Amino acid sequence: MQQLPALTKMGRRTLSSRLKQGAVVFHDFAVTVAAILLALLLRGDPRVPAIMGADPVLWAAGFAGIALIIYASCSLYASRWRFASLFDLFGIFKAVCILTALLLLIDYIITPRMADIPKIFGGRTLAIYWCVQVLLLGGPRIAYRAYRSWKRQSTLNSDPLAAIVLGRASDADAVLRAVEAGVAGPIRVFGIVSPVAQEIGQAVRGVPVWGSTDQIEQIVRDSASRGITIQRAIIAPDALRTPALVETSIGVFRRMGIPPIRIDVTESSGYAQRARLHTVIDDDFLIRPLVDVEEEPLRAFVRGKRVIVTGGGGSIGSELAIRSAQFGADQVLVLDSSEAALHAILDRAMVESRPGDTPVTGRLCDIRDRTRLLSITREFAPDVVFHAAALKHVPHLEQEVSDAVRTNVMGTVNAADAAVAAGAATFVLISTDKATEPVSILGATKRLAEMYVQALDAAPQLLDGAPARRTRLVAVRFGNVLGTAGSVVPRFRAQIEAGGPVTVTDPDMVRYFMTKREATDLLWTAARITGEAASAGHSAILVLNMGQPVRIADLAERMIRLAGFEPGKGIDIVYSGRRPGERLSEILFEEREPRLEVGVRGIVAAEAQPPALSRLQPFLSRLQMAAMEGDDDRARGIIAELVPDIARPSRVIPLRNALASNADH
Repeated sequence: MQQLPALTKMGRRTLSSRLKQGAVVFHDFAVTVAAILLALLLRGDPRVPAIMGADPVLWAAGFAGIALIIYASCSLYASRWRFASLFDLFGIFKAVCILTALLLLIDYIITPRMADIPKIFGGRTLAIYWCVQVLLLGGPRIAYRAYRSWKRQSTLNSDPLAAIVLGRASDADAVLRAVEAGVAGPIRVFGIVSPVAQEIGQAVRGVPVWGSTDQIEQIVRDSASRGITIQRAIIAPDALRTPALVETSIGVFRRMGIPPIRIDVTESSGYAQRARLHTVIDDDFLIRPLVDVEEEPLRAFVRGKRVIVTGGGGSIGSELAIRSAQFGADQVLVLDSSEAALHAILDRAMVESRPGDTPVTGRLCDIRDRTRLLSITREFAPDVVFHAAALKHVPHLEQEVSDAVRTNVMGTVNAADAAVAAGAATFVLISTDKATEPVSILGATKRLAEMYVQALDAAPQLLDGAPARRTRLVAVRFGNVLGTAGSVVPRFRAQIEAGGPVTVTDPDMVRYFMTKREATDLLWTAARITGEAASAGHSAILVLNMGQPVRIADLAERMIRLAGFEPGKGIDIVYSGRRPGERLSEILFEEREPRLEVGVRGIVAAEAQPPALSRLQPFLSRLQMAAMEGDDDRARGIIAELVPDIARPSRVIPLRNALASNADH
């Protein structure tokens, strides 16, 4: 029942959109009829061609019906009038040329075959028709865009926020069109700051390029002396691809008290089709260029599927649930043991829903409660299960071995078994790079979870003693995900806001990083690759090629500069030493794991060699018993039997070797 207001709102938006589209189609139909009749009227010959019969209006209406098909094929209905642009005019020119050619065909090929019937138009009348048709189709579109722009400017000019744009002139153009579209709210752009000195003095859409990026402070002071107080700095999308440039500029803006914002512009057919306003966050500049996964195959795979996300109230789980809804899943069910987290994700999903998005629902469920998890999963009957629920903080789990086992190991056993029992097509375990040659309890419990998933994938699957619909199971290894709760970036940000110091464990510590979007797309890619496999072959672990690892000390320095300070001057960096279970560098693949290509750019698979399920289960039974009794020492000993890496010294990879090693992948 909580989803009813959202569904009603979405339904109203859909109905309104269809009515507007219908009005546009009717307009084009009417003006096409009018163009035919006006061309006949303006040609100076009062005679009506015999081929039109007694009612030229009816003939023109039939021609207009054909014209609508041509308009659609020329993309006249792919854009809204408020975004009318040169691209739309080009589509109109193309469509009218086709219609004129059609009339020419009727005039010179069809009509001569009919005795005693003169040409309908003739060359002069066709020229008149072309001009009238272009004017009647394009004029209202351009006029409506001008009206909307004037109306928006009238609203914005009442009390706009003064802003400048950071970026090249070509990049600023997309931002200015997005601002004109009203997506940034009451903002008026007065100037552009460009990294290209040759662009100074030029203008983009009437907005001047005031200066270069090394003149920001002087530009802001000069504008204030002219009565313009800059209140926002808009970062052009392509400017984000030059981290060093943006890092310095963002620091200057923040030091001057000017909040930086960014506008994500989706270009479609040469104009701003969609744009969204975001506060600039440090995550935008901290890592390598993003790994873009082609979305259309993912949408095609997700569409119509029923999806369960365990741990759906967490950072990755919530992002995954919303992404699944946006991709067109039939139903999305979030499971979480925290009522507050569950409430937060359902509220967020409702707020961020767009027309056509699938509603996200939720149930309270602890993955350690096997009976309830099996019941809920059977009742929902999912196609895909994403297992994101886990305990993930290394130092805590070193002290809480039994809890780590009950959640990360037995919780995974419960979730995987529930997926198989419910007949799900695909089960995806979210693992970690700490599971590779693990030296921590977190890594070891996640490695055990991987082993169970791989063993279950390879084993015959039975339901009530009979062969069940095969569920394919796969594990996906993540690096550190930027912005997730408890991760290094939010901690550094809080320390900087408190005035420092920023604490780093070791000057040589390096980590792999990925964004939430990369993480969710990797998960769905894993589900697609696994789900499209005809049968279980060699079980594999999928890994995102996360580029070069990042030195944590460099990350801290960069965040300090983004805040407008200098490391060691405004804010210090102190080294606290490694905590229990931590190692200097993470490892994406074990030395004995062969690597496989999966046919998707940016994703690599490691061929796993799991133990047989029959061999694994007795160990897990002993481990579960030790964990249930709270015997951490016994549990740790059983873990070492299954994952001997935890009892050996860590394989340390120096930074330069880590960079070189990953470049080979």
